[in-house]
Amino acid sequence: MDENDGKGLASFLKEKEVKVVWREEEKTKVGRGMIVNDDDNFVYLTGEKGTVVVNKRDIIAIKQ
Repeated sequence: MDENDGKGLASFLKEKEVKVVWREEEKTKVGRGMIVNDDDNFVYLTGEKGTVVVNKRDIIAIKQ
């Protein structure tokens, strides 16, 4: 996915269950759910336990 095409992660992975791995305070965190929104700096992941906001710079991997 090219960053200049105007589409965000939310539209690219619309209605698909994903696993997001990110680092937070020297720890690796994993979240499972759907990416409901994203902007220039953050990804909004909603799952069974609620919604988490992850900085895009901290994301290690996203898997479908």
